[in-house]
Amino acid sequence: MPGVESLGLTDSLPMEGAASDRLKIETPLPNAKPVEDRLYFVSASPEYFSTLKIAMRAGRAFRDSDGQKSSLVAIVNEAFVKQFFPGTNPIGYHVAFADPPTTWREIVGVVSDFRQRNPEEDLRPLAYFPVAQTAPPRWSMAIRVRSSSDMGSAAARISDWLRPVDPELYWELGSMQAQIANSESITLRRPMITLLASFGGLALILVVVGVFGVASYSVAERTREIGIRTALGAGRLKIAGLVLLESLAVTSAGLLVGTLGALAVTRFLPTEGIGWSGSGIFLYGISRTDSLTYGLAAALLACVVLAASWVPARRAMRADPMVALRDE
Repeated sequence: MPGVESLGLTDSLPMEGAASDRLKIETPLPNAKPVEDRLYFVSASPEYFSTLKIAMRAGRAFRDSDGQKSSLVAIVNEAFVKQFFPGTNPIGYHVAFADPPTTWREIVGVVSDFRQRNPEEDLRPLAYFPVAQTAPPRWSMAIRVRSSSDMGSAAARISDWLRPVDPELYWELGSMQAQIANSESITLRRPMITLLASFGGLALILVVVGVFGVASYSVAERTREIGIRTALGAGRLKIAGLVLLESLAVTSAGLLVGTLGALAVTRFLPTEGIGWSGSGIFLYGISRTDSLTYGLAAALLACVVLAASWVPARRAMRADPMVALRDE
């Protein structure tokens, strides 16, 4: 079709998870028994990896000749190699399903890691088998088009092509952006993120109201002082600076207490890795003492405080010395 660059077949697209079973892995140790472990596997066509731009790290991709009448083959990811073949090239070794009869598959390639179920999951060992040698119960297509503008027209042409094949055929069309946005972990976390964002917005509103009230009260209490300073030649910017510096001094103390409190609370958060279902409650890839996160939060609060203090500071700048000196 015009605009289509590549197409791959699979039984599970990224963010859809993968099937699992107990597999036997031929280890590089001499005279050692095969290792058995429960691993995830995906059926894929020869063009699947190039379509999704999954880099080949070693060996080869699947070929059209890898069918039912040829020898069985498999491709593994880098996490698989790190766990079962540390420091060893896995090409030429074999894997098989643990259930009898044992039919060994030769490892012919290694691909780069990517997350199969959730954007935040820990990378897991994953094996790929040719679709021609596994015949999965359902099929998915991964289609790469030249640009995002071609996606709509390509989807329409695919629908027009599939409809006469079988009127009862069921299919869904979507994009990888939608796959990620609708993935399990993000879908489960979206309400929680919305709730936390609402609490954060409410906290900022309280900061604005509180700082504005305190700063306004402070300016009103120091009216005579401001009048004397102005009468003695203090400039408007210096008067505004007095108000802003006073607000920042209180803010600095609050930020110090808040930072120490946040560090103390994070000690109660789990530290184990995020599982296949994305069960962690912390931000993936962000440590509990991430300096950038704390720094940005402090900078945001400081900017909010300065903005809330600006109106009382302007009022102090424009105070008439004579009126201020007569103020009781």
